[in-house]
Amino acid sequence: MSPGDPDFTRVSFKINVSGSWASLVTCDSELIDEVKAACEAIAKAGNGAKFKILDACGGEIESYGYNKRTGLTCWHQTRRES
Repeated sequence: MSPGDPDFTRVSFKINVSGSWASLVTCDSELIDEVKAACEAIAKAGNGAKFKILDACGGEIESYGYNKRTGLTCWHQTRRES
C-alpha cells in the first residue's frame, strides 16, 4: 500500500440521532461484529439511533435502522445500482 492509498482494512461507523450523521468510531474490519453489537445495544436503549458502516473511500457497506422491505429494525446491506 502506498502512502495516501485508502486503507480498506479499516471501516468507519457513523451515528444519526437527530437528523445528521456524526463519526462514531473507526476500527479494523475484523472488529465489525463487535462494534455492530455495541451499536445495536445503543439503539435498543431507546434513543432511535441509526448507524452506517463506511469503507475507506466513504462508500456505505451496511446500515442499521428501519427496513421498509422487511418491516424490521436491523442491519441491511446497501442496495447497489447495476
